[in-house]
Amino acid sequence: MNIQQPRACLAEPQAAGHSRRLIEAYPLALCLALALLMRLPVALFDNNFVAPDEIMQYIGQAHRLVYGSGPVPWEFQVGLRSWLIPGVLAGPVWLAKALGGSPHAGIVLVKVLLCCLSLTIVWCSFQWGRMYHGIRGGLIAGGLAALWPDLWLMAPHALEEALSAYALVPAAYFASRARQGGATHHVLTAGFLLGLSFVLREQLAPAIAIIGIYLCGRNIRFWLVGIGIACVPLLLAGGLDWLTWGQPFRSFWLNIYLNAVVGISSTSFGGSPLDFYPLMMLADWLWGSFVVLLFASRGARALPFVALAALSILAEHSLIPHKEFRFIFPAIALTVPMVGLGLAASWPRLAKLERILIGLFLLSGPFLSPLVPINLLMQTTSYQLSRELAQRHPCAVSIGIANGHFMPVTPIFSSANFTNGPYAPQTDAIIAPKNIGGIPPGFVRQSCVARNRGPFSGSVPQICYWIKRAGWCQEPKPPPPLELIFPHAARRFVIAGD
Repeated sequence: MNIQQPRACLAEPQAAGHSRRLIEAYPLALCLALALLMRLPVALFDNNFVAPDEIMQYIGQAHRLVYGSGPVPWEFQVGLRSWLIPGVLAGPVWLAKALGGSPHAGIVLVKVLLCCLSLTIVWCSFQWGRMYHGIRGGLIAGGLAALWPDLWLMAPHALEEALSAYALVPAAYFASRARQGGATHHVLTAGFLLGLSFVLREQLAPAIAIIGIYLCGRNIRFWLVGIGIACVPLLLAGGLDWLTWGQPFRSFWLNIYLNAVVGISSTSFGGSPLDFYPLMMLADWLWGSFVVLLFASRGARALPFVALAALSILAEHSLIPHKEFRFIFPAIALTVPMVGLGLAASWPRLAKLERILIGLFLLSGPFLSPLVPINLLMQTTSYQLSRELAQRHPCAVSIGIANGHFMPVTPIFSSANFTNGPYAPQTDAIIAPKNIGGIPPGFVRQSCVARNRGPFSGSVPQICYWIKRAGWCQEPKPPPPLELIFPHAARRFVIAGD
């Protein structure tokens, strides 16, 4: 079977076409339901965060828009971040507050919304599978995307890497549809989503360019329409920067200047070797890595531009000194549908037992990876401690510990000021390691939790919180604001009055 050629669509009567669409809707609905079955429990019951940015940059700033309190990270003091993501996430946070819910309810609503947005990858996988291998191919590719751990683990998390993937994968799908039939609405959709992908994460520019070139090819009309519509989200984001930071496109050029030119990301947050991402993918998929490569290469015969876009993301981010595994999530989101296509292409030639064994071998590696419990447990103890303290409604909290393994979950405090140590007596509560010294008289230690480090990490330090016996919220002047890492090179870009 030549998987490079999609199945031909034959003309059919309207009634027959309607029946066919109904028949196709059930397998798609099954894949989407399976995806939600994997994603929603993580959103509803697992109070975890996988990166500090999720807490401080996005949900924390959405919380600040609604409640008017919370730390202001340095990126939002200099105008390095767009208000687009926090502004969107503020919607469910505000809704929870309007309905009388706690800040925790707002976070749950945010996570449920993000899980629904993550279904775009499952939908595209199904549509690609159906396009090349019929309903069975759609079920195989869509079901694989529904079950794949990287996708459902990332689904509830408010990170630009995830949100950009939810736009980039559909952009690639509609690009493939546009090249087949030449429908203008497919070009418009793909172009808009490519522009949105760039707005959400400008580091995806090479992958966006690859998909855009494939979309337009040698068709001048496609180039005019595609570029024109891609500029719409870009101009809107530039206008949002103008409205919020007083300068159009500030978050775009300042991000490039401070990170790529000045090198703040590598100097302040550290660098990693070139082989970081391949080794992390091997740890993420274990023995399944070899099956992923096999079927992804077969699926790439049908979608070579998708494979090239995924490889460009991996190559580009390997050259950037500061590396985090989540940065290449869009590449993984593009790879999983290709694996599904490759598996669907091989399916007819496999015996029943071979199908079962290959499926188990492919999925058991990602499911048994040590990164799965790490992602499920990351920041859960921090959430537990912060939520218990938030229920006491302190007005001022001093933070003595804040790093990638333990972040104060500030968005669940309805109103509180946060500051760094040394611990001022006028604060109502202190969060710090258990054996730290310098706790002022009058504070009583309450709960302690073990800091998350993941499995096989040995002993972990305990983090506790202390509270005053009495006299809370008596200081009219709030303590100095919480400052995590503020690179010296960024100080001259501070927005006056923020």
